Amino acid sequence: MKTLLALIAVAALAGNIIAADEKKADKPKFTAGSCCDKADKKGEKCAHKCCVEAAKENKACEKCNKPEKKK
Repeated sequence: MKTLLALIAVAALAGNIIAADEKKADKPKFTAGSCCDKADKKGEKCAHKCCVEAAKENKACEKCNKPEKKK
């Protein structure tokens, strides 16, 4: 009985750890050197109006975070 309870507790804990990792993966990717990238590196959020609106939808602003051009 104790073994069963221990297994249930371990499974619940593992589920919480996996859920926490998934939340980190939901963070939008910023283009290197963009205003959003610079703010994120400081541990802040970009204050530009377009970036704030995009952040409400858990997205990166398309205006400020254009895809890097391939050479």
